[in-house]
Parts: sequence; C-alpha cells; structure tokens
Amino acid sequence: MTFFYVILAAIFAVLLVNFVKRQSRPAKLARYQKEFRQFHKRTLDVDTSEIVADALQERLNKALDVAYMELVNTEYRLKHPRDPQEKVNQAWRELKRFLIMAAVFGKVEMFNSDIDKLWHIMLDHKQEYDQFCQAFIGMGILHHPHFQPVFKPEERTLFDFFYVQLFTVDSISISTWGKFFKHDKGQSFLRDFETMELEQLKAKYMRKPTSKQAEMTFEHFTSQFKVNRPLTERNGRKIYNQTDYAAPAYFTYASTDDFDHDFKDIFGNSETSSAHSGHSWDHGGSHDSHSDSSSSCSSCSSCSS
Repeated sequence: MTFFYVILAAIFAVLLVNFVKRQSRPAKLARYQKEFRQFHKRTLDVDTSEIVADALQERLNKALDVAYMELVNTEYRLKHPRDPQEKVNQAWRELKRFLIMAAVFGKVEMFNSDIDKLWHIMLDHKQEYDQFCQAFIGMGILHHPHFQPVFKPEERTLFDFFYVQLFTVDSISISTWGKFFKHDKGQSFLRDFETMELEQLKAKYMRKPTSKQAEMTFEHFTSQFKVNRPLTERNGRKIYNQTDYAAPAYFTYASTDDFDHDFKDIFGNSETSSAHSGHSWDHGGSHDSHSDSSSSCSSCSSCSS
C-alpha cells in the first residue's frame, strides 16, 4: 500500500510541475515582451566606426523591425531563460555587427555559438528573414552550415581583420569572440589592402552583388589603408584606451616582430591562443556553393550545436 501511495505522489508531482509550467508560460511571454520593448532602443546603436556608412546601419535597423526582433527575442529567451535581457541585447549587437560584415564582404564565418543560435531563430522564420534581407541589402544572406567541425584559422583572422576596423572593441566584443588575431596577425590581408587597386580588392574581398550602402562601406574600408594607415601607427594604444577603437592599435601590433604586451588584452598570438577560436560550427544540412552571397557557421567540436 505504501508503494502505491509513493507512485501516486510521484504522478501527482509530475502533473503539478507540468501544470505550473503551462501556467507560467504566458507570464514568461508577457515579461520577456515587456523587457524587450523597454530596452529595445539599446539594440539600435551597433557602435560602428566611421568606416561603416550611416545609411547601411540605418537600413539594418529599419529592416530588422521591432515586431520581427520581438518574435525572435521571445523565442530565444524561452529557450534560454537564464539569459537576462541585457545579455540578449549584447547578443543582438554582435549579431547585427556580423550581418553588417556579411553585407559588405564576400564570405564571413560565424565564431560564436550563442550568436549563431539567435541567427538560427531568425532563419527559422523564413518569410520574415527573407523580407529582412531584401529590405537590408536587396538580396538574401544565406547560411552555409558545415557537416563536420573544421579548424579555420585563416577565416578567423580575416573575421578579426574586418571586425577591429568596423567596430569598437570592448569587453563585450572580447567576451563574445575571444581575443583577436590569435592565429596570425593578418599581414597578408594588410598587404593586399595597401597594394592592390580598388577594383582588384572588390573582386577578391567584396560581397557581390550587394547594396550601394554596403559597397560604399567597402570603399571607406579600403581608403583608410591608402590614407590613414601610416598616421594611425602612432599612439595606437592611447587611441584605443580613449575610444575602444582597436584599428590603430592593430596596425601597431601587426608591424611588430614579437608579441607586444601592450596589446595582450586585445590581441593574442599562436602561443596563447585558445583551441576554440578558429573552428567551425557543425549544423548539418545542405551547403550552397555560391559563397559570394552567403555567410558560414563556425565553431569547435566541443560546443557545436
């Protein structure tokens, strides 16, 4: 008889837990929606450098409308209830930065699983995602998953090369992506942008086709190597400390033969690099061969989704 009551109590406990979960879902939805609306304006400033055309960021914010963001945000928080809205807002900032890079450059890898999860929820709503891409740059930003984790240090270095010049690099950036230039200082990319003509650089590095605002951003990106690069080698650390803009510090760092400890909080080298920083995400699914109009997923095997 005692055993019977134990079983009955266990069944009752399971039913009670399920009832509480069902009852709490509407409350959670209401709270997540309220917090998103309360803090939505904080997701609008992506903290770009002067290189990013204002019109490109404006198109991004307009294309990623409030209703679509709220839908994606709510789903993300239901799946990750321990993440407060402040943390999710940080993920939104980094995803929007990634989308800007994907709009400007031919192929950009994804190197963070949490940001990728947010991107996947966007992709799950195909109609809304397609409308977003059309409003943003007039064409789709495709997702190229890998079947197996792949170590991609060159792609990670290229990601870093783009990122540190387009955006501020603060504690959120480093906690999201890790330190930059762990595998290589990117001198080969520097050499290309310092020596090649604009049309050659567009053919090699720019997304094709893309919007005029994204192309303008690519041209701004290119022009700094012809004009500003020699000037920014001076006081790179001071400029970074005052502005969180890491490009001047990067130019100085890239020109040194040895690891410069003045920049150890921003940049790393192969001896101090994490094994996670250059691997690609394993999602399965089909792989589109037209890489000029897409972006890939990246991760290490220990945290692939």
